[in-house]
Amino acid sequence: MYISKKNVNRRLKIAIFSGTIPSATFIERVIEGVSITHEVYLFGVDEGKVTYPSNNVSFYLTPKRHLDNLFITTLRLVKLLFKSPKDVLPLLDEVKQYSKLYDRWIWFSKFLPIVLYRPDIFHIQWARDIGFYYFLKERFGCKLVVSLLGSHINYSPIVDTHLASQYYSLFPKVDRFHAVSDAISIEAQKYGALPSAVQVIHSPVTLNTFKAFKLKTKSRQLPFRVLSVGRHHWVKGYKYALDAIAKVKEWNLKVEYTIIAQGVIPESLLFQRDQCKLKDEVSFVKGMKQEVLFETMKQYDVLVLPSLNEGIANVVLEAMALGIPVISTDCGGMPELVIPNETGWLVPVRDAEALAEAIVEVMQTSEQELQRIAKNAHDFVKQQFSAEDSIEKFLKLYGAVFSR
Repeated sequence: MYISKKNVNRRLKIAIFSGTIPSATFIERVIEGVSITHEVYLFGVDEGKVTYPSNNVSFYLTPKRHLDNLFITTLRLVKLLFKSPKDVLPLLDEVKQYSKLYDRWIWFSKFLPIVLYRPDIFHIQWARDIGFYYFLKERFGCKLVVSLLGSHINYSPIVDTHLASQYYSLFPKVDRFHAVSDAISIEAQKYGALPSAVQVIHSPVTLNTFKAFKLKTKSRQLPFRVLSVGRHHWVKGYKYALDAIAKVKEWNLKVEYTIIAQGVIPESLLFQRDQCKLKDEVSFVKGMKQEVLFETMKQYDVLVLPSLNEGIANVVLEAMALGIPVISTDCGGMPELVIPNETGWLVPVRDAEALAEAIVEVMQTSEQELQRIAKNAHDFVKQQFSAEDSIEKFLKLYGAVFSR
């Protein structure tokens, strides 16, 4: 991937922080792209082996085992005492807010490497973490960037009043926000984010994903194969998708529905499948590696996103890039991506009948029309969501933050 350096005056130390290493796929793409130009620091818990093409990525892990953590944290504390002893007392003062001694220790071991290796910019990927890490800006002068990706801005502050209070207090003080959609940007401004501080940068889709594009030939055999991909969470709206599949079955049309998702299958969905007599039509599959997932997705006739809220769903971007027709609910930033009769099918949230009707409509649409919409969707995503363009915008964002 080639990234222009014309907007960068110096090599910055940028922490791209999610709390775990490796992180979600779209965050990994940002790390890979930004590290071509800048130093990228990764702080957090080691969840598995990961490598990057660039040597500009540095790992500062917090060990899971307590004895290992004690040893590593002691070494880091000694280093900080030699490197910048004046930073120790503010750090100790910060962890005093936690009432339990164990919690103080855990947070001290997480904060210490960040203070020790002090990035120029600390980029928080999950907005709800802002309350824990805002002190890095206030006490240690780190520039703060916060990503607005979906759930943490769409519904978390609604169900968590304490989180909402933190947003109202801290959002006006953040140096810059990265929003994945215009809808998310507007939502953040409700909590005091300055419009001038919010930049919309779409999630990056890699060139290899576009290269895997292939127009589907319409299946001449039933059942019609429907797919959803995403974690098991109520916000994903799988309940309504199962209701829609039940309606399609009632209309005497043969359909199969597969949900590929990480985590334990909720009992409510298993019960619903049994009550609706959908055991032959509905199956649950565990999450899989991305390259395997993409090959699996191509075997289906349509991808359905039945979510109650989203920023912009990465799986929909990927399906469009691959050439798979998409049905999405009209939630969050999805209307910016799924345009009826142009790039896909859009249905109201929590409307199982409308979703069922859309599935039948896709089922009955001619091959020529399906391919037209799939090609439009592919071209739209390629123009608006390419990894190179997104990374270039991140570089501009970081440059603007540091130059302030």
